Amino acid sequence: MMLPCFSTVLRSPAVYLPAHFTSTDYEHALRLMAEHPLALLVGPDAQGQSFGSHLPLVASAQGGGLLLEGHMARANPHWGWLSQQRQVLAVFSGPGAYVSPSHYESVKNVPTWNYAALHAYGDVELIDGAADKDGLLKRLIGRFEPDYAEQWRGLPEDFQHKLLGAIVGFRIRVTRWELKLKMSQNRAAVERQRIRAALLASERAEDRATAEWMARLEG
Repeated sequence: MMLPCFSTVLRSPAVYLPAHFTSTDYEHALRLMAEHPLALLVGPDAQGQSFGSHLPLVASAQGGGLLLEGHMARANPHWGWLSQQRQVLAVFSGPGAYVSPSHYESVKNVPTWNYAALHAYGDVELIDGAADKDGLLKRLIGRFEPDYAEQWRGLPEDFQHKLLGAIVGFRIRVTRWELKLKMSQNRAAVERQRIRAALLASERAEDRATAEWMARLEG
C-alpha cells in the first residue's frame, strides 16, 4: 500500500538509495517502525550542530498522513532546541546481517551487509500540558505494555504529576520518508535462497529477522 497525501520522492533523497534497494511501500514502513520503535532523533543544537537522542517513537496513520509520537526527559536540552528549529529527522534501524560471499556463484565477490532503515523527516510540535502528556503516555503504554495502564492509573496523583513534569512530549508530522531495504535484491535468485537459508539457520536473532525481511520482499 502506498502512503497517501505526500510523496517519498518529492526531492532528492538525503540517504544513499540505489533503485533496487528503495521501497515506497507504506505497509513495510509501518512494520519496520512498529518492530523497531527505538529511533535516533536528530536536530540542530544551539550552535546548529547535529544532536541526537535515542527514543522510542510510535507511528500512526492519521488524516492521510504519518504521525510519530514520543517524549524525552526535561533534563535533555534537545527539546528546547527543537522548539526553536522545528525541523527534525527520525532514523529507524531495522534488522541487519553479515552476508558472506561464499553464497555467491562466483568467487569474484566480497562480503556485504543486509539491513533495513527508514528516515522520516517532519515538523515537530511539543506537548507540555499535563493532561496532554498523560494522554500521550497512555497511548505509549497501550502500544508497549497495555497491562501497565492500570498500575499507572493507580499511582498517587502527586507522583504522577511529578513524573509528568519531568518529561516533554512531542509529535512529528512526517512530511516525507525514505525506506531502504537492502536485502540482496541485486543478486540472483539462487544466491538469495542460499543467503536466506544461512541467516535462518543462524543463532543470531538479527540474522533470522533479516531473513524474514528477505522472504517478505520476495512476496
